[in-house]
Amino acid sequence: MIIIFWILSIFLLSGFTYFLIRILILRYNKIHKRWGRVITDNLIIKEKTFQISEEIAVRGWIYGSTDFIEYDHKMPGIIIIPRRDKKYPFFEHWGAHFALQGYPALCIEVYDKKLSQRTFVEKYRPILRKIKQEFIQDNSVDPNKIIYFGCEDSAKLAVLEGIEEEEVKIVCGISMPKIEAEEIQKDRGDTDIYLIHCEDDKVVPITDFEHNRKILKIGPHDFIVYKLGGHNIIGQEPASSAFFSIKVKQKLKPIYKQIIKREFA
Repeated sequence: MIIIFWILSIFLLSGFTYFLIRILILRYNKIHKRWGRVITDNLIIKEKTFQISEEIAVRGWIYGSTDFIEYDHKMPGIIIIPRRDKKYPFFEHWGAHFALQGYPALCIEVYDKKLSQRTFVEKYRPILRKIKQEFIQDNSVDPNKIIYFGCEDSAKLAVLEGIEEEEVKIVCGISMPKIEAEEIQKDRGDTDIYLIHCEDDKVVPITDFEHNRKILKIGPHDFIVYKLGGHNIIGQEPASSAFFSIKVKQKLKPIYKQIIKREFA
């Protein structure tokens, strides 16, 4: 009986350990390995290096779509600034999302996680400005209709820099930390700001969002707050993508011609 007891105990313990490890692996992958390359034949991707100075070079990837290569008019261009603790292609899904709608999308890599939030924002504001000046030279980009898209500290960077740039008409921010009044040097003017946050965000508390909403005078239809989703808005990407896409289209009213492919037997 004792032998049978120990055999059953070992069997049950092994099973419990196996399922516990599986749950932990799934949880890790859900948070840390959720995003990567977008596999589709419709994307056009061009890698580009922005040489800011002799010491600073920023990697970038310009996204387009094979369905929107003949533009009757230049399109609003979007610059996507990911979290500073993530490397390419972690943020590729956002570039693909906008590019497949016809918007020229530039994803830049700002991997600099050792910097403090304040130093990061101060360092990359002039860098972002120079990148934008080069990006608007692209033949498909409307130089007077630029969108900044940022996550976490990069959202704060996008807002503070975007409201001071006349060409930047929209700033989209996800999980943005608190912006203090003294950090805002200029009225937002014609720049619209759209924010997304989750109530259960343990990295940037919801109180930061409430503060930002008031100080930036975010309208009642210009934000989404999810109950769940955490800092990474896990499970909320489709609704978030749709929200930003609708706002961009309503504000900028892009005009373009889609190439319709038809195959006949």
